[in-house]
Amino acid sequence: MSLEREATRVHSDPQEVDNQKNHSPVANTADLYKTPLPSTRTGPLYNAFSYPTKISPEVIAVFIAAHTKPGATVLDAFAGSGTTGLATLLCDRPTDEMRRLADALGIKPKWGPRTAHLFEIGTLGSFVSQTLCRPPEPETFAAAVNELCRRAEEKLSWLYEAKDASGSPGTLRHMIWSEVLVCPHCGNEVSLWDASVKTKPLSMSDTFRCKSCRKQVAIGGCERALESSLDAFGRKQLTKKRVIARVHGRSGSAKWQRPPTPEDHEVLTRIAKTRPPKSAPNADLVWGELRRTGYHVGIEKLHHFYTKRNFIAMATLFDLAADFPEDVRDALRLLVLSYNSSHSTLMTRVVLKKGQSDFVLTGSQSGVLYISGLPVEKNILEGVRRKSKAFIDSFHMLHGSRSTVVVHNGTSESMSLKPHSVDYVFTDPPFGAYIPYAELNQINEHWLGKTTDRAREVIVSPSQSKGVSEYGAMMASVFKDISRVLKPEGLATVVFHSAHSEVWRALAQAYVAAGFTVEATSVLDKIQASFKQVVSTVSVKGDPLLLLSKRSPDRAVGKTSSKIAAEVIRDAGNSSLSDPQLLYSQFVGKCLQLGRDVEMDAKAFYALARAEVSSGRRPSVDR
Repeated sequence: MSLEREATRVHSDPQEVDNQKNHSPVANTADLYKTPLPSTRTGPLYNAFSYPTKISPEVIAVFIAAHTKPGATVLDAFAGSGTTGLATLLCDRPTDEMRRLADALGIKPKWGPRTAHLFEIGTLGSFVSQTLCRPPEPETFAAAVNELCRRAEEKLSWLYEAKDASGSPGTLRHMIWSEVLVCPHCGNEVSLWDASVKTKPLSMSDTFRCKSCRKQVAIGGCERALESSLDAFGRKQLTKKRVIARVHGRSGSAKWQRPPTPEDHEVLTRIAKTRPPKSAPNADLVWGELRRTGYHVGIEKLHHFYTKRNFIAMATLFDLAADFPEDVRDALRLLVLSYNSSHSTLMTRVVLKKGQSDFVLTGSQSGVLYISGLPVEKNILEGVRRKSKAFIDSFHMLHGSRSTVVVHNGTSESMSLKPHSVDYVFTDPPFGAYIPYAELNQINEHWLGKTTDRAREVIVSPSQSKGVSEYGAMMASVFKDISRVLKPEGLATVVFHSAHSEVWRALAQAYVAAGFTVEATSVLDKIQASFKQVVSTVSVKGDPLLLLSKRSPDRAVGKTSSKIAAEVIRDAGNSSLSDPQLLYSQFVGKCLQLGRDVEMDAKAFYALARAEVSSGRRPSVDR
């Protein structure tokens, strides 16, 4: 499928909605912004395709239905994976969860069909949006999935053959690989698994005793062994040495696990002699901020992120999907891609959780390209079949909606929409340098045959020579065009997240220059934090919500950013340290609503909150 920059109408209304003169919001819209709103990261629509920072479509649908009436036109200028489009489809088919949320907020949305325009510069995001917002008939898709898996198993079942400990034939479920450590004292090699993993109870040690020199060794002080080998296309590659640590399989209905055997290596030898399909992409990676010399040694091509077994499986599945009818073809390709970057590469891993008797199998970490010391090779054929349930359930929710979604794969700095043609905007802009989407998404985009034009990516990126000023200028262009297409009485809800005051200032300057002011603020509280929100040195919990309008702003005379911070912390009382990240989001929202620059970043705000709690007094700040 080509991904042209021109608009593509992906779901049309068979019964034209009458043009309504009044698409203004329902009377009690303000109730949406009174308290933090939960946005769960669960359900078939959320789980169908993993995308960093994604918001649940059900929540967005409540916003759309609360701010507009049926027949309205909605815009998302930073569409990502198309959740605003999914939400627009849901406005005509509200779920029980959406109705319960509206009732809990005390609002009475007007459910019914709308039209949404989605602008997304990314190749992957546009493909996901186009495909999910044009849902195939669910049962037809389910039958196509079964046929795809049947054809794939005919070709590839030998890839995942494995025997249990007694020699009975079975199927590989997943294989845990291990990096190899080099003792700093004697140069002896030992696998990370053998050096660190302990059983009964299960644990991982930070040190081990070298069997060669008998010295106690810190694992963190060991170099990783390297080896020269031939990659999937027969090219010499210097990469990390990895050995099989543990094999998990199934024989009939019985699951089993065991150490590696000679039969496992025989299968690998056969795979090494097998060529990937001719269509398999031999694509160069373009590295930026996500490159880490420690665990990306030798990874210069797309296929270097895979074991050869799983690269062959991925390429074969993509080839097979291309042979299906047009009405299901892209949905099948998206299904394969959905499983791909999360579960098919070396970024899949095991984690150790308290109270568990075995490692917990999980996918890649969101928002990064991290490869652990114990990467996992999953059975892609089984995984794609399991993943299809979320797609089938999603299509049952969406198919038959009378709403219309139009996807534009191009920049939102100059949108192909008429002036004053949009009733409402819901958008989630990129958060400065938070996630380099184009670099991250290339793992999937190379399978589509086209990668994102990074020149038009709105981001703070040293590798692209884009600082906060360049980012701010691009954001200003987008908000200027949003103002052009939005009706004079129209409103815009903006979701944003940053721990850095200079990024908040860039955002504020962008929308103020476009003639917007903040009417109300709230916080979108994501129930499960993303990986970056968990591990960032300074993170912010919850994404502030800004309701923008075109009215003239009312400035808060004499109230500095520091004074606002003190008031927010004081109002929270002794609970200010119980959830300081959420408190910072509230501080940001209050600053912007009062028309003040956010002059304090998250780190300084947290220090101020800690100082208040430790002293038992009000925060001491410059008034």
